[in-house]
Amino acid sequence: MDRELLQAELNDFYTATLLDAKALFDDNHLQKLSAPLLISISDAYLSAPIRIMFVGKETNGWWGSLGAYYAAENALSLVLKRYQQQMGESTWPGRFFPMLSRTARELTGARADAVAWTNLMRTDWEQGKGFSRNSKKFSDELTLMSQKMLRFEVSLLEPDVVIFACGASYDSVIKATFPHRTNSEPIVKRALWKFNIGKILCFRAQHPQAMRRKSSALKPVGDYYAEIFAQVKANFPQVYRNL
Repeated sequence: MDRELLQAELNDFYTATLLDAKALFDDNHLQKLSAPLLISISDAYLSAPIRIMFVGKETNGWWGSLGAYYAAENALSLVLKRYQQQMGESTWPGRFFPMLSRTARELTGARADAVAWTNLMRTDWEQGKGFSRNSKKFSDELTLMSQKMLRFEVSLLEPDVVIFACGASYDSVIKATFPHRTNSEPIVKRALWKFNIGKILCFRAQHPQAMRRKSSALKPVGDYYAEIFAQVKANFPQVYRNL
């Protein structure tokens, strides 16, 4: 795969999809929703011994507002640069990106940018101080646009494994986005779900920042990611024999 050709195809898709969607959002929406998360494909991903896609929920105040994205002349290149900067960091606050980085090390033997990061929901929603930026119930139009984008990214980038790092509350979004799943197996109720999208091996785990209650029978979140790593390695022995 040629990275520049793939990126050009992805950029054309992003541009057309976001242009078509613009009329769906009023002025208030354009200020309350963040700019979209758009993937900048890395050479490290394309050359990795196994292609891993790491899917979060939504961004957290990503780059700026959706209105700012539509207003900027070179918005696409600016958002792609923001993505590159994020993936190029060596340390991050919180637990999401450290887990993404750990996934890259465990499964590709490389840095974070060897994994393709994307989100189920394309933007986040500013609802005011103290409120979650969860956008899955913002509007049917945003959900449909997000689903369309994720399906295209998966089709174009052809990952071998997709890890949905989003928690069980997003299962309905996953199921609506990818209705044709096979080999579904709830390994641990609400904590770890395994299934296939075509030939792609998929896992849905808890969000890396999920807090475990002391009374919970569930293991620490990191234990379930360790289980994912073990299962991926078991499913692709020819890759990990020499890695």
